[in-house]
Amino acid sequence: MMGKLLRRIRDNRTMQLLIISVVIAIVLLAFWYFRTNPVLPQLTIHFLNDVQLPEEGQTVLIFSPHPDDETIACGGYIIESVKRGAKVIIVLITDGNRRSLRDLRYVEFETATGILGVPRENLVFLNYPDSLLSRQNQQQLQEVLAAQIKEFKPDILFYPHPEDNHGDHYTTGRLVEKILEEMQEKIEDMEKLEGLEDLIKEEVLEEMVEVEELVEQMITYLYLVHHKDYPHPKKYAPDLFILPPLDLITLDGGWEKLMLSEETKQLKERALRAYISQLTNLLLKNLMEASIRENEIFAVEWPE
Repeated sequence: MMGKLLRRIRDNRTMQLLIISVVIAIVLLAFWYFRTNPVLPQLTIHFLNDVQLPEEGQTVLIFSPHPDDETIACGGYIIESVKRGAKVIIVLITDGNRRSLRDLRYVEFETATGILGVPRENLVFLNYPDSLLSRQNQQQLQEVLAAQIKEFKPDILFYPHPEDNHGDHYTTGRLVEKILEEMQEKIEDMEKLEGLEDLIKEEVLEEMVEVEELVEQMITYLYLVHHKDYPHPKKYAPDLFILPPLDLITLDGGWEKLMLSEETKQLKERALRAYISQLTNLLLKNLMEASIRENEIFAVEWPE
């Protein structure tokens, strides 16, 4: 039947022209769409895989550069993790003191994360100066972040996307990427030394085994907050889906979604509105409210 159809097309000039016209129209329509829209069409949300939620007793570790990033990017995931009996640890990296509001922002942070279900004892404050992470000793900062991973041994790790436009975010993202790369290198070194364990110092061997076990168990997700095309549109639109910016979609880097129930959306919005100091700034208010959507999305891998 297919051969008969192909022969008809080959012998029918009008049909050939029609097919060519349709193909050209589709190409032009796609070109127009991608020139005028910074994100994928709304319906493509259904083609994204679902993120993996933790099981009861597992640990979720979230690196948050500022008070509010954890709620904007991962609020729904935090809520669902707590519901499932997971332990959520949030490491707040900076003091949020850019506008001399440190104490207030810390109170807002504790209030918002409490609404999400995270107890005070699961909050870690590193107290680095807001907006100045790139000026800190990068090796020292990397060691501090690595120590958090080593201490909490997360089953699931969240950290900022290294292509986030905010300096504190991309600094954190790139340092965590380096930590993960070095952990992988240690595993590769261990594989090369297979059969020579007796020649390795016991404490060194124990560390390499610990790193290997951690890497094997750990799932990593990257989140985005600051980007010219994310979220799109930057306004309160809770019935829309959040989708990744077109310029951050690659063959190597996939994105996954977490669909939010109405109850979870409302709880996330309540937590976001605890950041009263941020909501007085119109640009920040638009960004924060734009994160209240039908879903959250996370990158699962980001190529060098």
